[in-house]
Amino acid sequence: MGNCIIAGARSSQGIVPSSMYSRRNSMELIAADVATKHAKKETMIRYFRCIEEIEKTTLGIVNIFNDAVDCFEKNEEYKHILESLQTRLFDLHQSLCLLFKLSVYKVDFSVPERKELAQEMLDLVKKLWKDIKDTFEGNRFGFIEMEKRIDRLVKKTADLTRVV
Repeated sequence: MGNCIIAGARSSQGIVPSSMYSRRNSMELIAADVATKHAKKETMIRYFRCIEEIEKTTLGIVNIFNDAVDCFEKNEEYKHILESLQTRLFDLHQSLCLLFKLSVYKVDFSVPERKELAQEMLDLVKKLWKDIKDTFEGNRFGFIEMEKRIDRLVKKTADLTRVV
């Protein structure tokens, strides 16, 4: 099987080839290439399905956050809701990374703008992850920051789906 890295429980196959983390596949090199390769039909379908998945996952994050607002007592249910939010954020991170990697193909004229939006959304996801961690640790302002960042995430997702 070669060199493999064991992935987390959310990965589809359980293992990730170590070549995924090699220099030629690094995010820095991917960031340098925007719409440089010709896209096949399968790649174009995958690209637009990825955008749809990002939109669905963002909607799920909003719904879970609304559940957390309704259940603000620090009980077990609240912790489970925040854990669900973390899982959805992880899913969104995976989809954004895939969109970032697929942006090397000439899918349409808006690939550079979408790639830039995806990078901004990745930064928001990282900050949201930190806010959830702070909320778990008892920071009362973490929840307020989450609300602001989720609002920005929704706006960026809307921009991502509208860019043509």
